[in-house]
Amino acid sequence: MKNDTLQSLLRPFFCAALFASSILILPANSALAQDWRFEPIIKVGGEFDDNATLDIRTDEEVELEGYLLDLHADINYRSPTSKFYIQPKFLLRKYSDEPDFDSDDIFMRSRYQYDGTANTLGFRGNFDRQSVRTGERTDADLGIDDPVDIPDNDTGRTLRFGDRDRWRISPYWNYRLSDTASFGAEFNYTDARYDDVIGDLLVDYTDARVNLNFRRAFSTVTTGVITATGRQYASGSGDNTNNIDGVGALVGFEHELSEKANLRAMIGLEDTDQEGPDTDPEVVGNITLIRKLETIRMLAEYRRLISASGASRLEIRDTVNFNFSRRLSEKISAGLGVRAYQTRGKGVSEVDSDRNYVQLQSSFTWYVTTYFAIEADYRYTVLDRTGENAESANSNRVNLWFVYQPNTVPDI
Repeated sequence: MKNDTLQSLLRPFFCAALFASSILILPANSALAQDWRFEPIIKVGGEFDDNATLDIRTDEEVELEGYLLDLHADINYRSPTSKFYIQPKFLLRKYSDEPDFDSDDIFMRSRYQYDGTANTLGFRGNFDRQSVRTGERTDADLGIDDPVDIPDNDTGRTLRFGDRDRWRISPYWNYRLSDTASFGAEFNYTDARYDDVIGDLLVDYTDARVNLNFRRAFSTVTTGVITATGRQYASGSGDNTNNIDGVGALVGFEHELSEKANLRAMIGLEDTDQEGPDTDPEVVGNITLIRKLETIRMLAEYRRLISASGASRLEIRDTVNFNFSRRLSEKISAGLGVRAYQTRGKGVSEVDSDRNYVQLQSSFTWYVTTYFAIEADYRYTVLDRTGENAESANSNRVNLWFVYQPNTVPDI
């Protein structure tokens, strides 16, 4: 059964957040309205997926047709010294022929940052409660502009039953040593809990990381970065536990190509004390290009890291992310997304969750009026599992959304 106690606590919190958000709807000429931006969004749509569980056996493929309801709000506050963002979201899925796949998922994303004379303090906090069928398979997302928001701890195990509660918190601090140098610290903590999962295919886990950063500006457009990191991963419970510690170091740079584009790159090593046949330190790093123009937004990234997962192990993950969207006219926009990754267990032989995964996404939006839009979205997914149970599967998914999005408070 679902954790009814936790769910009953979270739903009022979600509703209270939406209610509090509505209080922020102020007249455009109000002084406070100039600091706040509030955007409620209501989406009603339909979905078709010809292989919802990515099963290789055609006689066990699950074809889903149903409707979806997406309610969320984007709430922003900005002042000369601070900025705040929160997005509560509720996503309902209903499938008339396959009610076992129905789900009501809850999400909450938040950020806060204070900029002082010498100190910068910030906090990122995310919560999600969702079905493991969708939560353990990361989709491409054209709405993501910052690589920090791209999750990297799914297992790809698209189980029919079960839910996952996941908390992610990241407080951070940065101190300016001089006009060209700064020192910072960041703590990243993830706690994932599973309900109604058959057997031990997915287990509870926590992952705690501490990053220490030193940054030095070599020019007005180029900054060097050195990062030292330590982590502690723990999974399972009782006698069936797995505890892993790790340390690492990276060096890199950030370079502003223009006012609207920047390039980031990091490379280094990470070592863990996980036992097994493959225990050497791993090369980790990333390279990211972000470009934002008036009508074009693009994110291109390659990253290699050691990530936590509910498979009771750390995973070595190579990932490519590409998001491109363009406003074709005043009424039309289109987008293309690619998410591809390869994972293998760190310190273990091949198992059934080692995999190659590729998803292609295309989207089309027609802004019918100022407040109303129609969105069409298509995704093609290929999953190759390796190890003893090697198999390959693919799916086609189509969504059609009717979107109501009133801009109740003008842009800052």
